[in-house]
Amino acid sequence: MKLLRLATTLNPTSAPYNQFSLGFKTAIDQTYCSLLKNDIPIDTCIKGFHGDGSIFKMIQVVRKLITHNNYDVVHIHSGVTGIIFLIAIFPLRISLLKNTVFTLHNSWNIIKVRNQILNFIVMLASKKICTCGKSSKDSIPNKINFFTGSKTSAVVNGFDYHRIDSVESNFSSNSHFAQSASVKILCVGALNNTKNQIALLEVLKKIKIEAEIIFLGDGINKSSLIELSKELDKSTKTIFKGRVSRNLTIEHMLDADVSISLSKGEGLPIAVLESMYAGCFQILSIIPPHKEISPPSNRCIYVDASNTSEIISSLYFIRDNIASIRASRAFSKEYSVQSFGLDNMLKEYMTVYNSLLNGAKQI
Repeated sequence: MKLLRLATTLNPTSAPYNQFSLGFKTAIDQTYCSLLKNDIPIDTCIKGFHGDGSIFKMIQVVRKLITHNNYDVVHIHSGVTGIIFLIAIFPLRISLLKNTVFTLHNSWNIIKVRNQILNFIVMLASKKICTCGKSSKDSIPNKINFFTGSKTSAVVNGFDYHRIDSVESNFSSNSHFAQSASVKILCVGALNNTKNQIALLEVLKKIKIEAEIIFLGDGINKSSLIELSKELDKSTKTIFKGRVSRNLTIEHMLDADVSISLSKGEGLPIAVLESMYAGCFQILSIIPPHKEISPPSNRCIYVDASNTSEIISSLYFIRDNIASIRASRAFSKEYSVQSFGLDNMLKEYMTVYNSLLNGAKQI
C-alpha cells in the first residue's frame, strides 16, 4: 500500500508523524508531506517533503507527488492541507477524492472559525472521516453532521507504549526534577488560553505548597505565564523548558509524580495517555475528552478548572498522599494499553484504508 500523508507540521508533538507515520513505518510505504519546514529529522523508512511554509510551493509539491506516484490512500490531517490537496488535484485528478480519509484531531468547539470552515470543506470532499475519539465526534455540530455524519466514525487515539518502555530502559539516573522536590508536577502542552496553564498558576498564588513544576511547551502566553509564576511562594519552584523532543518529554513523565491538565478543550490528548502509562497521577479538568480517557479512579482527580477550591483540594491531596502515589505508579499501565494502545488505533485505521482500496476496486 502506498500512502500520502498531508499534515501542517513535522515537529516533536506532531501526532500525524509520531502516532501514524512511525506506527505504520514497517507496514505501509509512506510519504509525509508537511506545509511547514520539518523541525526534526524524519525516519529513513518514510519519505518526507515540505512546502517550507509556502502554500504555493506546497501545492506544487503535492501536485508533483500525485503526478509521479500512484497512491492508494491520501490521509489528510488538517483543513489547510486538505484545501491544498483539492487545489493540487483540480481538475485532472479529482478522482483521487475516492481515496481520501480526513482525521479531525480536535474537538470542534476549540477550532478557530477559519479552520472550521476549511475542515468542513475538506470533510465534504473526503471519502472517509475519522475523529480522534467519541468526544471529538460528538462535538461536531448537527448542521455539519447532516452533510458528513454518514461517513464519519470515531477512532480512539492511541499512544506508543513501546516507545515509553524504550525510553525508560535507557533513562539515566539524572533526574529532570530536583531530588529534594516534595512533589514533582508536570504540565505538557502549548502555552495558550485553551491549555489554560494560568488556572494552575492563579491557584498556586493563593497557597503555599512545596513543589517543583515543569512546563513543557511553547506558545503566545509564555511571557505572561513566566511573569505570573514569579508571584508564587518561594516554596513552589516553576521551570519553563519550552518545546522539547518527544523522548525527552517522556523522560519527564517517567520522573514526575503528577501530570496536570486544566485544558478548556482537547481532541483526545496523547500527553495524558503517555503520562498515565509512564506512572503519573492525573489532575484533569472536567471536559469530555478527559472523561473519555477516564483513568482508574485511584490515579486521577477531576476538577472544575474554574473552581479554585477544587484545584487547591487536589493539590493538597497529592501533597498529603505523595508516598502512596509514588508507590502505585504502575497501577494504570494495563488499563492504558488495553484502552489506548497504539496497536488498537492502527488496526482501526488499517481497516479504514482497506475500505478505500476495496471501494476503488469496485469502481
